[in-house]
Amino acid sequence: MPQSFCERLIESLESRPDAVAMRIVGNDNEVYTSAEMLQKIRAVAYRLGEEKVGFGDRVALIGENHPYWAIAYLGTLYHGAVCVPLDPHGEIETITNFLENSEAKVAFLSPDQTQRFAQIEEKLGRHIPAVVWNLENSTNGFQKFEEWSSTEFPESYAKEIPKAAGDDTALLMYTSGTTG
Repeated sequence: MPQSFCERLIESLESRPDAVAMRIVGNDNEVYTSAEMLQKIRAVAYRLGEEKVGFGDRVALIGENHPYWAIAYLGTLYHGAVCVPLDPHGEIETITNFLENSEAKVAFLSPDQTQRFAQIEEKLGRHIPAVVWNLENSTNGFQKFEEWSSTEFPESYAKEIPKAAGDDTALLMYTSGTTG
């Protein structure tokens, strides 16, 4: 039987645990080895389950390019949820419509999105738990990504094969309707 994307990802990261997997160019403090990245991906995936996000549920991702964006994306796939990446520069009304249509249960955000997200929730008329990376203070109910990505999980969880298979939905992509 062919390996799933997540199985290949795990195999790749475990084969070179000390290799640099991601870094922020120009910031020597933000370097992630393959082992660290896999631990964070599993922690996010496990935490999604703890927060009652089920297999196939939608998870929004709104933010700028950052290693935490990738970890949130991969953690969502690892859990078997469907990632809904949204343009961080999109119109508030458009993002609101996409969140409503996707029925996202959780959102991962970059810190510059918190004020816009509060406006989006107001338009939606419902609260979506939001996890923000590099958040200075846990205000307005936002949760810290760094806490999510350091969530402890049982060793047995790390040994489980992720449930998502090749024919399961992994991504729900919205566009502005252009063909460009």
